Amino acid sequence: MMGKLRLRKSGVDRKPRQAYSQTQLERLENEFKQDKYLSVSKRLELSKCLNLTEVQIKTWFQNRRTKWKKQLTSRLKIAQRQGLYSNHQPHTNLPTNLLHNYYIHQSFSQQQFLTPNLS
Repeated sequence: MMGKLRLRKSGVDRKPRQAYSQTQLERLENEFKQDKYLSVSKRLELSKCLNLTEVQIKTWFQNRRTKWKKQLTSRLKIAQRQGLYSNHQPHTNLPTNLLHNYYIHQSFSQQQFLTPNLS
């Protein structure tokens, strides 16, 4: 099965992709570790501090949450296969159900296992 080819509309001007500095990435990652979602005031603060637009900050966090959820889902599937985690509701959406359980039951051991190692 082939994926769809996405063509951009002609004449639409887009900003080039943002290349973040190491300092910007470290700060963004540290903020992400503290909280997966930013308040408007925190977004504004980061925008000023990192010399990025609020839209760039917002987009970075959206993309990072997507990456984090994929990593979390992958780790939880591995844990299920190894018998370390059981999903008691067999017909539920795996990522949504497991993420929900993760947020509710954040014990130290789960957090260590489920938090992606970014080093």
